[in-house]
Amino acid sequence: MLSVISWIGNHFFDLLSAVGIVSGLVFTAVSYREDTKSRRLSNLVTLTKQHREIWEETQTNQKLDRVRDPLADLYTKPVTSEESQFVMLLMFHLHCWYRAIQEGEVKVLEGLEMDIRSFLGKPIPKFVWEQRKAYFDPDFRTFVDRVISS
Repeated sequence: MLSVISWIGNHFFDLLSAVGIVSGLVFTAVSYREDTKSRRLSNLVTLTKQHREIWEETQTNQKLDRVRDPLADLYTKPVTSEESQFVMLLMFHLHCWYRAIQEGEVKVLEGLEMDIRSFLGKPIPKFVWEQRKAYFDPDFRTFVDRVISS
C-alpha cells in the first residue's frame, strides 16, 4: 500500500495528465455523437420542409394538375415545360434524399420505394424521367430504374 502511495506521489502529474487526456477524448466522443444526431435531425427537417414546399406547388398551380393524373394522355396534349420542370425539381429533391440516405445523414424511409414507383408510374413523370435521367449520376439512375421495374 505504501508503494502505491509513493508511486502516485512520484507520478501525480503524469496520472493527472492521462486522466485529463482520457476525459477529453470521452467528452469529444460524446459531443460528436450528439452533434451527429442533431445534424441528422436537422437534415430530415430540411428535406421534409422542401418536400412539402414542392408538393404544395401542385395544390396552388393548376397547370400541374396532370402530373399526378394516371390517365394523362401525352399524345393529345404533350408534356408542358412547366410539368417537366416540376418533375425535374422533384427528381433533384429525390436525388438529395438518396444521397443523404447513402451518406447516413437520414434513415431510409419506409415506403420511399413505393412512393417513387407510384409517382414514376404515372405518364408525365415517367416520360420526363426517361427523357432526362441522363442528368443524374449512374448509381441514382440504377436505383430509380430498379425501383420502377420492381
